[in-house]
Amino acid sequence: MSTRNDSYIVMVTWNAVPFSPTLSNHLKSVGTLINPKFLGQGIQFYLLGQKGLLPGRGVSDVQLANASPPLDQSGCVPALATSLGNDIDHDFASSNPGYLTLGSYKVGSFLKDCGLPKPCGGELLSVHVYTGRDHNDPPKLCVNGTYVFENKINSGGRGLNIAVINGPTGEVTKVANFDTWGVDSTMLELFLEDLQPDEIAVIFTHDEASTKLSELSRTILFDLGSSRIHDLKFRASWYMVGQRGIRGFSGFEKLNIGEKTNWAEVVDERFCLPRRLTGYLSRPDPLPETRNVPRLEFCQKHIGYGDFCGPESKLAPLAPAKLADVTLVNSPIYSDLTVVLVMAPPSRNALRMLLETLLGQPGVNPRQVMVSLRKTNDSETERLIKLFNFHILSGRIELDYRTHLVHSITDVFETLHPRYIVVIEENTVLSPDFLHYLATQEPLFEVDSTINAIGAWNDNGYVGVSSDLTRVHRVDGFPHQGFLTTRSFWEANTKNGDYSCCLTESWEGWFPKQKIISVVPDVSRIARISPPAGNGGVVREMFHRPREFSRQSELKIENNFPAAKDKFDAYMASTVSKAAKFHPKTVDLCPSSLNFVETSPKELSVALMMDKEEFNERSMNLIAKCFGLFAANGARPRGVYNESISLTKNKRLVVLVGPNSPLYTPAA
Repeated sequence: MSTRNDSYIVMVTWNAVPFSPTLSNHLKSVGTLINPKFLGQGIQFYLLGQKGLLPGRGVSDVQLANASPPLDQSGCVPALATSLGNDIDHDFASSNPGYLTLGSYKVGSFLKDCGLPKPCGGELLSVHVYTGRDHNDPPKLCVNGTYVFENKINSGGRGLNIAVINGPTGEVTKVANFDTWGVDSTMLELFLEDLQPDEIAVIFTHDEASTKLSELSRTILFDLGSSRIHDLKFRASWYMVGQRGIRGFSGFEKLNIGEKTNWAEVVDERFCLPRRLTGYLSRPDPLPETRNVPRLEFCQKHIGYGDFCGPESKLAPLAPAKLADVTLVNSPIYSDLTVVLVMAPPSRNALRMLLETLLGQPGVNPRQVMVSLRKTNDSETERLIKLFNFHILSGRIELDYRTHLVHSITDVFETLHPRYIVVIEENTVLSPDFLHYLATQEPLFEVDSTINAIGAWNDNGYVGVSSDLTRVHRVDGFPHQGFLTTRSFWEANTKNGDYSCCLTESWEGWFPKQKIISVVPDVSRIARISPPAGNGGVVREMFHRPREFSRQSELKIENNFPAAKDKFDAYMASTVSKAAKFHPKTVDLCPSSLNFVETSPKELSVALMMDKEEFNERSMNLIAKCFGLFAANGARPRGVYNESISLTKNKRLVVLVGPNSPLYTPAA
């Protein structure tokens, strides 16, 4: 409940009010007290309150009996705080002695750059946060060379200590202490909700801060950018830097939890703070460095890297994102059982963009990543790769990309012996949930021996026919652009250096003489930033049309759409049997098919049945082209499984069923 201090709160119930601790806290913060046990019993209730008004000083009435007549109140609204009660204080200074504003708080000792080895430079602010080892070791906070909390300075102490910084000016405008061990969090909640978008809050604990820290306070701190506040325990040490309106998690946060009732290890952090925070979409690891000197030196020496070397970026640490989905912490995808192979493109800036999207994958471990180069003695590219702490795959240098790709995969398996390999082809970028998607699908290898690879690219993933982020498809053929496969499969099919499987470019289809089954997402988790060389029909059809691309992080693939063979086949048979069915004629194939999809009941899937007497072996090409799927002249359609093709339109499943498919049913 975020409102201006000079505004009324008018609240009226209707029907039932379910119990909620958060609602109870909100009501308390605007001037009323209602026993929570009455909530949920069909009460009638109204309130005229104001933010900061002490509990019980608002105008309210409550009716507990279900059959009572409705409450009816009218009259003149009293003036603001003067009539509602003189217990409100918009400045908070008198009602909360721990709250001090610019000009009223004391200035402590001066320490150049807050003890950092080098000046922060530019618009960055130097900061030192020290939580104290125990209740006898005072907390400290230095901002821009001046301590605003230290021994006997500004009442820093048990609970949460906060300094508010004006972003544009860099000045500390407020300092406050809230004893969340001994006092409830009401004033803390009001203080935090009063923060403005251009204000930065440095918040840290001392002694014990969790006992009376309310869920509402934790929620507000979460909204300010904390990813760890709900993990705060008894006598834990914690700090964060937050800002109202941040999109995601703050990169400035650390939490230490002690054993049993002992104090946790002290937080003692020095860093350079920007005046506007950048949020992370996934929970970030603690930043390992406050200044990325190697990146700065690289950017000073080399050009052509865009915003990677911009004024606000060239000092920023390059740290892997932490996996927030705890259900996948033991997945082989995030362990040494998997190697991530990156095929470096000719453009260094394209490689930079790819590596940035890889480092941003929650759970990625840099020691798993190998970047394969096609040039020798390329010191600039090697320095770029090392900025990300990735490894360089050294070895043979090939004349063409296809041969280099095949040999790089083999080299990884022969030298590192992983169970899996994730292959990321050149000139691509990854969706935020690329690795997460592969991790959710990896168990399929254990339960379904018919699956040879898991792809991140959908050949039919065009705009308009690819819309369901939670759906996967089984398809014939080996994937490309980005995929996961096993060492056992690769070694069994490339014995003694026999690479007859892969004589074409990957996107033209490897292992053409074998029955290959892959799993691919409905919406791709990888995108091309430039097409392959050439202007043939397959290249134009595959890479020159607008495509869908996931922009979600750690999105769960639902089990409603299983990919293991038996379950998938049973699911498709059941879905098609219940679908709206249509048997199109070749004479008006496109108009009639598209019209049927548009006019059939939206709650039903759609199955288009192609009768043998109407269609020949080219029927799949005709219907694929009609729906805007891959349909290059002379090339087999993509995404086929059991002689059918699945697509989604506005998350609605449409199945194109060939006459030889087990899903086919004749017209009634």
